[in-house]
Amino acid sequence: MAPTLPQELIDQTIDHLWNDIPALAACTLASHACLPSARMHLLHDQRILGAKSCARFEAFLADCPDAVPHIRKLSITEPTSTAYAQHWVNQIPALVARLDGLRTLELVGLHYVSLQRCSADTLAAFGKLTSVLFADVYFDHFLDVQTLLSVACNTTDLCFYRVGWGSSTPPLYEGRPEPKPLHLKRLVVDSWASSIMVRDWLLPSAELGEVDIRSAMIRWRERDAVDVLNSVFRVCGSALEHLFVELPTTSEGAQDAPSLYYNTNLRKLEVDGIVLPGPPTGALSLLDTMRSTKLEKLLISMLVLRTDVLPSFEWAQLDTILSRPQFRDVPVTITVNRALHPDNNDASAVRSALEEYLPETVKRERLAINLTGWS
Repeated sequence: MAPTLPQELIDQTIDHLWNDIPALAACTLASHACLPSARMHLLHDQRILGAKSCARFEAFLADCPDAVPHIRKLSITEPTSTAYAQHWVNQIPALVARLDGLRTLELVGLHYVSLQRCSADTLAAFGKLTSVLFADVYFDHFLDVQTLLSVACNTTDLCFYRVGWGSSTPPLYEGRPEPKPLHLKRLVVDSWASSIMVRDWLLPSAELGEVDIRSAMIRWRERDAVDVLNSVFRVCGSALEHLFVELPTTSEGAQDAPSLYYNTNLRKLEVDGIVLPGPPTGALSLLDTMRSTKLEKLLISMLVLRTDVLPSFEWAQLDTILSRPQFRDVPVTITVNRALHPDNNDASAVRSALEEYLPETVKRERLAINLTGWS
């Protein structure tokens, strides 16, 4: 009689093949012992690319109902660029409701997504999701976005990238979605209309319970809505540990400046958006208000047109801020990206200039200067 391997060893062996589709397919035919683990990896991540792909996927679910519990991630995109309504996307809510084990939903490159005809029971199925990504998605109305975010109330990982909407007339829902407490751990915001999403969904939801967002990546485009950005920092509070923020240029006479006053447990901070020459971005205000004594890494990135504009930045103020006790042992990395300009492309001159501008920071021997695009 042939020796039998423990099922745990078989499962661990197949786990190493998680992204090798031909090998996993072979494992499903090898023996009954290999089938459960191989099937789990084969069915875990499913992609729908357009209307025909959606029809094939629905047919697959109808023919193989045993596969439904194993599908944990669904990515849906429309590879054909179009500005017209894509009616097949109205089937997305029903698919989410049908896939009992689904935890991750990615919508990419979809236009005119409306939830108007969805029943309350179908929308409630979004509550099982823990990770949601919107990228280049254009909705009918913001109420569609608000509804989707409100019903996906157990999401811990949200990416909101280049999301927009068109109609100014709200759809006829049975009732406006009520805000629910947040369960977010990670938040990515990179959209021209971020302030509306924050005002109408994030902030009202944050007021209903404790917020535990640990990691945030925010590219803020609206320079007249810095107060809303500060509200995001405020509701994140001491829970926030990792932050990447790209700041907009400040408008003339602006009263609000970005502040990290409430984020007392920050461990990693990345600041981007500085352009020389150009108006200020509030980066120094951000650093000036930081109170965290747990910072382990600070990264500052800037785009520089040419060497002779370097003095236009307030280096002395930056050097003073970095000399404070909370920055004393923190590794600081300054990345200078050269804009597409053929002249004044001297990397050694830039490095020497920065070291002269930041004498106290250089003394601490914790400064690293990265130059990209320089010769």
